[in-house]
Amino acid sequence: MKMFIKFWNLREHYRALFWRGDAHEVHVKAIIKDLREFCRADQSCVVVAKDGHIDTHATSVAEGRREVWLRITQTLNLSDETLQRFKEQEND
Repeated sequence: MKMFIKFWNLREHYRALFWRGDAHEVHVKAIIKDLREFCRADQSCVVVAKDGHIDTHATSVAEGRREVWLRITQTLNLSDETLQRFKEQEND
């Protein structure tokens, strides 16, 4: 039951912050827009250096940022069905 409770609570906290208007809607939209851009949510994380080669360090940093974006969006979008599966798995 621990995984179910953990993700249920996380989802509720994220939704309270980003979806339910507990914060002013204009501010929430600005934060989401900034995070989407900063985390490279809609673009490749591969960073090409000026010499034309892939910059592995910058690419790793970009992928780390993207991972944060994915965590936020995946938690916000957890379905009741997924949470129910967590609950059932823990009861087995």
